[in-house]
Amino acid sequence: MMPYYFTFGSSRSFPYQNTYIVIMAADFRDAVRAFRDKFPDIHENCLNCSFWYDKKAWEKSGKSVYDGIPPAEVIWTDRCWGEKTDGYDEVYIYVPETQEIIRIEEGTGDNLLAEDVEQGYVDYIYYEQYELAPDMPECDGGQILLEELFRDKYKCTADCIPDVLSMAYGSYMYDCMILPQRSENQ
Repeated sequence: MMPYYFTFGSSRSFPYQNTYIVIMAADFRDAVRAFRDKFPDIHENCLNCSFWYDKKAWEKSGKSVYDGIPPAEVIWTDRCWGEKTDGYDEVYIYVPETQEIIRIEEGTGDNLLAEDVEQGYVDYIYYEQYELAPDMPECDGGQILLEELFRDKYKCTADCIPDVLSMAYGSYMYDCMILPQRSENQ
């Protein structure tokens, strides 16, 4: 997963003015495809933005212009974490930077407290973090309370990965990959 940064000037032809967006993608082609899907070219073969940066170029020259300003939008491509499975089975991801594996699943509904329901929460995401060590000890985890049903908010379990990364690490800007599920025949 790589971040690509797309900047916008003041032209009204841009979808945003004087800001930037981040597209989390498998590679540059994946990022451009996602950008064009959301913001079609207004001139043939010309992206509807001022400029784009990969992570290295952004750190070197693009970031200083927008220092302290959050992106107007973050777009996650379907391929940014690897093979995304359809459905609502549990998902395991590997986070190289922290050397952890995270198990993510839809809440079962039996863990909401009365005060959670009173505050408008109706569902949750449950996750467990495991150290990448011989005995795979559980090192952290938690649940993310939701004000809408999990299956209404997400098209599949993998779609909640950014929210889990934000809760677990304080930022969704962590590289991770979905670990393949073993079939019963393996």
